[in-house]
Amino acid sequence: MCFDKNGGQILKGAEINIFTQEQLKNITNHYTTPIGEGNFGKVFMGKIDGDQQVAVKCSSPKGKELPREEFVKEITIQFRIRHANLARLIGCCLETDVPMLVFEYFPNGSLYRLLHVTRHQVLPLPARLNIAIGSAEALAYMHSPGGQNHVHGDIKFDNILIDNNLMPKVSDFGSSKLMSIDRCAWEVKADRSYMDPMYMKTDRFTEKSDVYSFGVVLLELITGKKAKYDGNNSLPIDFVKSCKEEGNGRKMYDRDILAEGDAQSQAYMECLDRIGELAVRCLKEDDDERPTMAEVVEELKQVKFEACGGPCSEAS
Repeated sequence: MCFDKNGGQILKGAEINIFTQEQLKNITNHYTTPIGEGNFGKVFMGKIDGDQQVAVKCSSPKGKELPREEFVKEITIQFRIRHANLARLIGCCLETDVPMLVFEYFPNGSLYRLLHVTRHQVLPLPARLNIAIGSAEALAYMHSPGGQNHVHGDIKFDNILIDNNLMPKVSDFGSSKLMSIDRCAWEVKADRSYMDPMYMKTDRFTEKSDVYSFGVVLLELITGKKAKYDGNNSLPIDFVKSCKEEGNGRKMYDRDILAEGDAQSQAYMECLDRIGELAVRCLKEDDDERPTMAEVVEELKQVKFEACGGPCSEAS
């Protein structure tokens, strides 16, 4: 029975919301509204308690059977982790081969959609900085004892959701680890455009691997370019090359950020330089030379309050 195999009897005593298959059919209106799809499976929109919107993640069965004890541990950790910038796991369904997970839903979708797809509004630098700081704080919390010293494993624009106030919500935390346990090894199934080259060489995934991926996110925020852009160009490789050849990455910055007027443009340019320098440190090949996420948070806050001055300290 899938319920028992997936640790249902143990999780029932952990105060975790457990949904039946029939309940999820009703919650999703028989899975009529897909809102996402990837290698993991599909995500459907639903409603619980009449009006609370949720995202129901239906993973595709892959690899070996999930060890029950490890799954129970991971689900319990995800359910109990609480941070303002982490998407909350609401509950799960254990009656299927691969358990289905129920998360908070955010109508604005992902940062990828906001910056690369819709572009119906210019995202100013203060908003981009707030998104960067909030996302970095979420990861710093996950890497801390309060966050169970957890690594994310798949940091990318798609996994940073945006609420109605442009507050970031890091999602899918732990899902890469869950999938890796499914394969009985810490094998990360992340987007290769964001993946730490040190991990690919050593098969060791650490919190500094998350730092590398976050460095790519920072570059996307300041350039407006995708991690893999204009065909097969690599954003981190090209940005680091620009910094080595020209001393900065100014030729690659998103020009929309600098369209505010001469004085503000100069202040913003200095902001972007600082963020670019930080991103390059996050991308260092030697992971010992990369900052921690806690250090990234502090530096981003310094950029906001020092380099940007008054205009950049506003969240507009």
